[in-house]
Amino acid sequence: MKADNLLRIALLLCSLLMLSGCGGSQPVPDWTYASFNKLEDFKQASLEGKAAIADLHFQHSVEELKKSGDLQLLATAYLNRYAVQTALLDPFNDEEFLKLQAVQPDPENASFHAFLKGNFPAVDVKYLPAQYAATLADIRSDKRARLAGDVRDIADPLSRLIITGRLVLSGYETEELLSGAVETASRQGWKKALLVYLHRLQAFYETKREAEKAVRIKEKIRLIQ
Repeated sequence: MKADNLLRIALLLCSLLMLSGCGGSQPVPDWTYASFNKLEDFKQASLEGKAAIADLHFQHSVEELKKSGDLQLLATAYLNRYAVQTALLDPFNDEEFLKLQAVQPDPENASFHAFLKGNFPAVDVKYLPAQYAATLADIRSDKRARLAGDVRDIADPLSRLIITGRLVLSGYETEELLSGAVETASRQGWKKALLVYLHRLQAFYETKREAEKAVRIKEKIRLIQ
């Protein structure tokens, strides 16, 4: 299966597409729709700051996926969760993924897990979603000045936040990266993500002793909250 989905749900989507392409005599199982939709609901709720609702959506998605008995797909769901947490600059506990990976190893899942952990040398680029390839190449060649441009060129807004989060957590933080994340979150109406990156931008300005900029961001946060 081709792993080119922005949040590594390609395995789920491809299985759905293959089933739906087999003809009208083979209906698509309900769990495929339910698990995918709940995963999408989880992402939206997380980015908006509705944590309790997001957790419920994720658990429902997991329960649907368990109906298939496919641990590879189940592991992919956890990678989705970790990706969203990375986008929000939150650390993640990968215990569940590692348990699943130990029983049913998958090189694509392993590669994306390494990417989300910031273990860039362990990432196999042929398994990495295409939108992240340029960024990974510039990380490996230490072309830091090009990273913000790489991120800006990614069309999908959530993918931009995921790679921004990973770059920030890995020490590649810049004003341009943080400002881009603020703009992305603002346009999508993702309030939690917006506040996360505004706070980070405020701290960045304070560290750089750019007091006037820091004060403006602080006042913007106050008005939003």
